[in-house]
Amino acid sequence: RKLLDNVWGEVPPKQTTAVMGPSGAGKTSLLNILAGRARTHGQISIGKDIRLNNYSVDPTKMKVRQMIAFVAQDDSLQETATPREAIRFSAKLRLPRATTESQLDKLTIRMLSELGLTACADAMIGGRLLKGVSGGERKRTSVGVELVVKPALVFLDEPTSGLDSFSAVQLCQVLKKVANAGASVLFTIHQPSSVIFSSFDHLLVMNKGRLMYTGSVQDVPSYFANRGHPNPPNYNPADFIMDVAQSIPVEQLTREGFFPADERKMADPFEPEEGQDALGITVTRHTYRGVDMYDGSPPGLLTEIRLLFQREVNNLKRDTSALKARFSLSLVVGLIVGVIFWKVGETDSSVSTNLQSHFGAVILVSLMSMFETAQPALFAFPAERPVFLREYSTNHYSAASYFLSHSVLAHQISLLFLPEQCIITYFMIDFQLNFGMLFAVLYVLAMASTALAVLLGCSVEDPKVAQEMLSIIFVPQMLFSGFFVTIELIPAWLRWLRYIFPLTYAIRIILVEEF
Repeated sequence: RKLLDNVWGEVPPKQTTAVMGPSGAGKTSLLNILAGRARTHGQISIGKDIRLNNYSVDPTKMKVRQMIAFVAQDDSLQETATPREAIRFSAKLRLPRATTESQLDKLTIRMLSELGLTACADAMIGGRLLKGVSGGERKRTSVGVELVVKPALVFLDEPTSGLDSFSAVQLCQVLKKVANAGASVLFTIHQPSSVIFSSFDHLLVMNKGRLMYTGSVQDVPSYFANRGHPNPPNYNPADFIMDVAQSIPVEQLTREGFFPADERKMADPFEPEEGQDALGITVTRHTYRGVDMYDGSPPGLLTEIRLLFQREVNNLKRDTSALKARFSLSLVVGLIVGVIFWKVGETDSSVSTNLQSHFGAVILVSLMSMFETAQPALFAFPAERPVFLREYSTNHYSAASYFLSHSVLAHQISLLFLPEQCIITYFMIDFQLNFGMLFAVLYVLAMASTALAVLLGCSVEDPKVAQEMLSIIFVPQMLFSGFFVTIELIPAWLRWLRYIFPLTYAIRIILVEEF
């Protein structure tokens, strides 16, 4: 399927270029292709090529993507972080490891000032469930985390969407500053006000995947008037453009001379300017395709894990509701189980009457340790998926760093809550095996369940779907544990499955030690 047809244009440095058009015109598709972020199950075929400083480039290559800042329409930011922390986190992971702490602080302060975020620098960003900064401040923070590497190209998808008129004007002023610092700024916008429209330097108008207009904003009225569509007096040009694009069939617009052919001549490559870094930081740089880039190796794996771990710890400290609920639930469930199975593990009890209850207590305590750790891990990744995808796509860190940091945190949290449940059930049920052995077995079982939960959580996008997948973790292990159905009654060709489930081994170890 042809998404874009004969779309061409230029995005000059030190200028802002807006892409307008009705819904479904292909604005976001164009932006994603230029940024190397297009998703497809097949192949992308580009008729001519994409050029940077007159050099043909492949935007899917990491070398090129390092020069591009992409700000998506939805603000995917850590809700409990502050604008200062978000910008510094991005700088720490994306600038060379030789960058000093004082340089990072200087860059962060300068960026906050340039974006008008100084007043809210230490307020939580917030989100749907957590109150934080305003929508305009959140959007400018999204811009800031991408500008720390001084990109040559800045792409933004509907940056003013959801903002009030004042915040939208503020954001456009920020983009103007970014362009004046030397970047080429390209963004999509649906229907801007006349004030915002007049601030654009260049304009691309798209319709049905084709290009209706490309050129200076000042030339728009004459271009449309020469084709039989003069702009009415005191009428917002942006509204007029949208009216023409939406109300007139494409066939008629084609006959009237819209959808221009590519008449460009290949110009000489732009010469990169000499001078100090726009943020006042001296860092070794090199050039690629005529564009200067930060030089030096990025932070290593251990640094990535440490920074991700610290961010998650701060997240838990600032939003303690989940931890409090988890602690309370663990305490209440442990007490209920302890009361119901009170002293069933006593050695002088009647074997015939207590054996089934004793065995049931072992099964239930094992399942509790699995559920208590697997459920939070299963929901964690779907909730953080937008943040991870944004940061991973911009080379903040590797997938291994993200997984390892969250695994370490899951281990630490389990060490907080698992002893509480173990102590309550161990003494109330009166287990006979060594407490250290019981805790060790349940801890390993919890970690194995967490790993499986993370795997399943990574495979879905919606937390509601993740909730439905809880049964995949528990039901098969319960069926093959030998408690509900003896192994001998399971079909022979299915019995081998019990060996792949950690619950089988945990129960066997506890029973051997207990009896």
